[in-house]
Amino acid sequence: MIKKSVNTLLFTALLALVSCGGNGGGNQQASPSDSDTTAQAAAAKSRITDTVTIAMNGDMMLGSIMPNRILPDNDGKDLLRDSREITRSADVACGNLEGVLADDGSTRKAPGPLSFSFMMPTRYVNLLVDAGYDFMGIANNHIYDFWDVGIKSTIKTLRDAGIGVAGTKDCETSIKEINGVKYGFCAFGHEDYSLKTQDTATVKRVITGLRPQCDILIVCFHGGAEGTNCRHVPQGKEYFHGMDRGDVRQFAHLSIDCGADIVYGHGPHVPRGMELYNDHLIAYSLGNFCTLGMSTAAQTGHAPLLVAKIDGNGKFVEGKIHSFIQGHRTGPRRDASNIVPKDMRSLTIEDFKDNKLDIADDGTIKPKR
Repeated sequence: MIKKSVNTLLFTALLALVSCGGNGGGNQQASPSDSDTTAQAAAAKSRITDTVTIAMNGDMMLGSIMPNRILPDNDGKDLLRDSREITRSADVACGNLEGVLADDGSTRKAPGPLSFSFMMPTRYVNLLVDAGYDFMGIANNHIYDFWDVGIKSTIKTLRDAGIGVAGTKDCETSIKEINGVKYGFCAFGHEDYSLKTQDTATVKRVITGLRPQCDILIVCFHGGAEGTNCRHVPQGKEYFHGMDRGDVRQFAHLSIDCGADIVYGHGPHVPRGMELYNDHLIAYSLGNFCTLGMSTAAQTGHAPLLVAKIDGNGKFVEGKIHSFIQGHRTGPRRDASNIVPKDMRSLTIEDFKDNKLDIADDGTIKPKR
């Protein structure tokens, strides 16, 4: 199955089924108990007969107009030039939008050395459309940089462009039909204004509620501590500057148990290892991908673009980590040395002792037989 060509992106965006589900303050379904979660998820899976390819990457901040003006050359048209053919050709492409899409507003954060706010101009949504993105997660620690008005502007801008969006309490899930396949998407973070990885009752409710409505269910999350000293996936909860950043292993496993077909993460600003859990792929962090003006030193400049092929039951078939490196304000650029998949392979082997994935030097991934 091949996604629509870029020439028909705008037309099909208008025709595609795109929804944004939220609890809206109304009645919520009771969360399933641990004993029946897996059974319900298995029974709810709607099956397709073909395989699908899913392209996933981490944080994206394409430039900011406020509070500091940091904009790319050529109004951003070259930022994704090396990667967009990959995201266009996948059946579905997903990323994490690390900031708001808006044209004015005031930041809620006081200035300081650890204070960062990002406002991308709304016209930059066209860069995402041109690159073939279908979903954006917004459950991260920058979506509330400009209060509720920034969140509302981001959701409206993405939806008006035909891009599914999820991750806040008012926009919990998104469903989009592409080439006859219904994709469900949800996103979780660690802040109170997003759906939280730490809130297991909500995780269960959202995923089990979305599962019967789609053929393929994609979960992304923003979690884990940050920085080059946080490249490994620990056991248990992680903290950063005293803030609970969640137990990412527990969350990812619970997501699969509740019916997710594939789970990918971001938040540490560096890539982490991957795991095959009950035949489903989990990528614990895809790091930064296109983060203009942020640090690109050492592994913070590693920008993996993961493409996974899964079957009709959501089980991982094969995939590839496409190796990109971010330069200073350039966006992701192809890395002929393939340093990114080699690094992720080492992390996978070190962090998952029962590792069930073979990762080749060129980034090709296959399940161990």
